Amino acid sequence: MKEKILSLFRGNLLQGFAVYLGTSVINKAIPFLLLPILTKYLSPEEYGVLAIYQVMVSFVMPFIGMNMQNNITRNFFSQSKEFIAKLVYNLMVVLTGTFVIVLILISIYLYLGGTRFDIPERWIFALPIIAYMNVFNDFNLTILRNSKKALQYGAFEISKTIIDLSLTILLIVVYNFGWEGRTTGMLLSTIIIGAISFYRIWKNGYLTFIFDRVQIKEILKISIPLIPHALGGVIMAFGDRIFIDQMVGKAEMGIYTVGYQFGMIMILFTTAFNQTWTPWVYELLAKDKMESKVKIVKATYLVGIGFVCLAFLITFISYFLLPLMTTKHYHGAFVHVIWIALGYAFFGMYTLVFPYGVHVGKTSYLGIITFSAAVINMIANYFLIKMNGAVGSAQATLISYIFMFVAVWWYSNKLYPMPWFKFRDR
Repeated sequence: MKEKILSLFRGNLLQGFAVYLGTSVINKAIPFLLLPILTKYLSPEEYGVLAIYQVMVSFVMPFIGMNMQNNITRNFFSQSKEFIAKLVYNLMVVLTGTFVIVLILISIYLYLGGTRFDIPERWIFALPIIAYMNVFNDFNLTILRNSKKALQYGAFEISKTIIDLSLTILLIVVYNFGWEGRTTGMLLSTIIIGAISFYRIWKNGYLTFIFDRVQIKEILKISIPLIPHALGGVIMAFGDRIFIDQMVGKAEMGIYTVGYQFGMIMILFTTAFNQTWTPWVYELLAKDKMESKVKIVKATYLVGIGFVCLAFLITFISYFLLPLMTTKHYHGAFVHVIWIALGYAFFGMYTLVFPYGVHVGKTSYLGIITFSAAVINMIANYFLIKMNGAVGSAQATLISYIFMFVAVWWYSNKLYPMPWFKFRDR
């Protein structure tokens, strides 16, 4: 039995996983490394303003990025390097177009007097810049990941983390920028790494300046349906902050955000695993053999069980860790951890079954399912917060991620049948 389990994970699936995990831990550790500083130098209200800005960044990302990096992965194992190089250029053309459109929409929104949630106007205009440069980095990381260059992938991620962390500490502690020190560090690190990513993509031969209308149409066909999908994901991941802000207050929202960050430790592992899982799955799906399908199914079950067990372990550790890393004003954040950790365990399971729709070129259903999950999330947020206070928002997060995983799993199987209940005989 042990040998069978190990055989599922030999080869490409776990090659580089240690690097991806280490990179993910270091990269996602920023919120935890900064917690002692942010909770010391920022009040819960200021922390709440910072959390709102991070929600805004995440909200803008789907409209500018449209998950376009999926176009690279989708073609990477079946097309030539020359094709990918031309594809990357046309992705950048579309990306620049979405950047301009979002910038115009933001200008109109502010001109009409739209609410800014206590965020200065200059930072509203910085939102599309952060998103734009982030997508350049995503293109570069996607190419490195699919090329199985885990060490280079890790170097880029860790470099961004070091720059971000250093600038944030300098601006908050030394220059007393307040919450804007964090956003300035985020903006500058994103611009620097985005520019380096562009240069590396070009130098490595993955950028050919050839405009192709056919590729543009294919990019839009795949990526536009992913906008509601990505937006729904943002609503589920960050919309809770808006509900708590409006229904409970910024101070409670700041405390909730701290608990959320501890629960999000789970995503360190799911993200790291997904970096090696995704190319492994696409490579096996390209073979279209029953043996490959069975291998994927068995691995999916094992990893899913592991994610749930890990969520409980994270909650247990957080009970002791949270009081050591925060001031007493934030100790009540622990009540949110278990719900968020389990929610991200199910989100991790969703990422395991996500590739099937992209593989067959049908992604519109993802938007419908994710948007439905977002609606469920908003309704659950409203009623559960009224019933249970801020922790109701964490409970709503778990409910919506369970729905999204089950729905995507079920519909993906209709598009691309897998032996989910027949693999034991093979």
